[in-house]
Amino acid sequence: MIALLRKLARVGFRKGLGGGGRAWLALGLVSWFAARSKEKGNEPPPLYREVLSPGEGITVRILKPPR
Repeated sequence: MIALLRKLARVGFRKGLGGGGRAWLALGLVSWFAARSKEKGNEPPPLYREVLSPGEGITVRILKPPR
C-alpha cells in the first residue's frame, strides 16, 4: 500500500510540477502525506526521551553485543 502511494506521489509531483497540472500536484501532495502518515504509524516509539536544559549535552555510545 505504501509503495503504491509513493509511486502515485512521484507521478503526481512529476506531472504537477513539470506539466503544470494543479490536479496532479494536489494528488501528489495528498498521496505523499498519506504514505508518510502510514509509515510513521508503523514506527515504534522512542525507547528513551529526556529534556535537556541549556548547556547540557549527551553522549551516545554504541556497544557491540557479546558473541
